[in-house]
Amino acid sequence: MSEVFVVTDGIRNYGATAAQAAEHISSAAALDLGANLAALAPVFGPIGADFLASFAAAQANHAASVAELAAHYAQTAIAADATARSYDSVDGANGAALGAVGDGFGAVGDGLGGLA
Repeated sequence: MSEVFVVTDGIRNYGATAAQAAEHISSAAALDLGANLAALAPVFGPIGADFLASFAAAQANHAASVAELAAHYAQTAIAADATARSYDSVDGANGAALGAVGDGFGAVGDGLGGLA
């Protein structure tokens, strides 16, 4: 049987880092595509309309991908926190159960009238 040793504060720190990454990525992705296209339209004029349409599609795809990446980091943060809470809860419950067993052995020894 292998031993498992979990540092739940480390898991929580990882989750906090993932949450910060989600915030940073979200803020970096917050671009105003309409404003960018409006600024480029006069530069390219009617001849560059096809390019601008392709550029707009590529930028929209990029923005969606970056938003998806931020969402994955946010979900990672939630999962890390839930994992840490679960480990703490199970560890506490198992510790209490083992303590109760130990208390039971003490009661058995007390009932032997000094024979233990």
